[in-house]
Amino acid sequence: MNIFYSNNINKSTKKIVILGQENSHLIKVLRKKTGDNVSITDGKGFLYSCSIIESDKNKSTLQIEKSVEFKNESPKLNVAISLTKNKDRFEWFLEKATEIGVNEITPVICRYSERNKINLERSTKILVSSMKQSLRNRLPIINKPLNFKDYIMSKSKSNVDSFIATCLNSEISFFKEKLIKGNDSEIMVGPEGGFSQNELDLAKKS
Repeated sequence: MNIFYSNNINKSTKKIVILGQENSHLIKVLRKKTGDNVSITDGKGFLYSCSIIESDKNKSTLQIEKSVEFKNESPKLNVAISLTKNKDRFEWFLEKATEIGVNEITPVICRYSERNKINLERSTKILVSSMKQSLRNRLPIINKPLNFKDYIMSKSKSNVDSFIATCLNSEISFFKEKLIKGNDSEIMVGPEGGFSQNELDLAKKS
C-alpha cells in the first residue's frame, strides 16, 4: 500500500493538490493516471481515499471520495534531544521516533553538544518519508533548536510527566516506578558528552 502526504487540502471543495516529489513519485514512478485511486494523509490523523482528476509533471489534483479519522488515543510522548555529532545518527532517530509514534521532537543545544544547527527542511522530509513507510497518519512536530535553559523554562508549567536520561544514575527500577500508564510524557536525551551537572540541577528544580 502506498500512502501520499499533502497539506494542500480543501475540505470545502473536497480536493487535494499533490506537488513536488510527492507528485513525481505518483506520476513518474507509480505511473498513476486520471481516474486512479490514491490514499492521502494530512499528517494530522486523517486518511483520504481519492481519485485523480487532473495530473501533469507539476501537480496532480485529486477528488476526495472518502475520509477516515484515526483519533490519537495513545498518550503523547515528546522527546527533547541534543543534536548528535554524526548527522546520520540524528536522522536515524527521526525515522525511529516517527515509527513508534513520538508526537513532538525538539533539538536542544547543551553545554557539551557537538552541533547546534539543523536542516529543518531535510528533517521534515525524513519524517514524512518515515510516516508513509510505516503507514502512520500523524506527522511528528519538529521544532527549531532551543538551548537547554530555554527548553526547560518553556516546559516548566507543563502537566506532562518529565524525565531526563543520564548516565550518573543507573536506578532503572526507579524510572519504571515513575512511569504512569496513560499519562503524557516527555524525556530529554543529552549529547555524547552527557548533560553537565548544572543542566541536571536546573532540570531537577523545574
